[in-house]
Amino acid sequence: MVSDMGDVGDNGWVGIIVAVCAGVIVLTLSLVAMIQIGRAAHLRPSVRTNWVLAVLLAPLFGATAWFAVGNRLRLD
Repeated sequence: MVSDMGDVGDNGWVGIIVAVCAGVIVLTLSLVAMIQIGRAAHLRPSVRTNWVLAVLLAPLFGATAWFAVGNRLRLD
């Protein structure tokens, strides 16, 4: 019986599963970063806007940068 997906084979399904899992991970990291950015009381509005843009425009890089550097910065 031929499936609607065409000839995907076992390796095709593995690739699809890996891609979906990677997408879910990036989406989750971005969402958590956005929540933390929104709750960070120490950020000035302009800095907060820059972080939000970084996460929106480059989700993996922006979220990773936020977790590595951004949430540790204290601008007094």
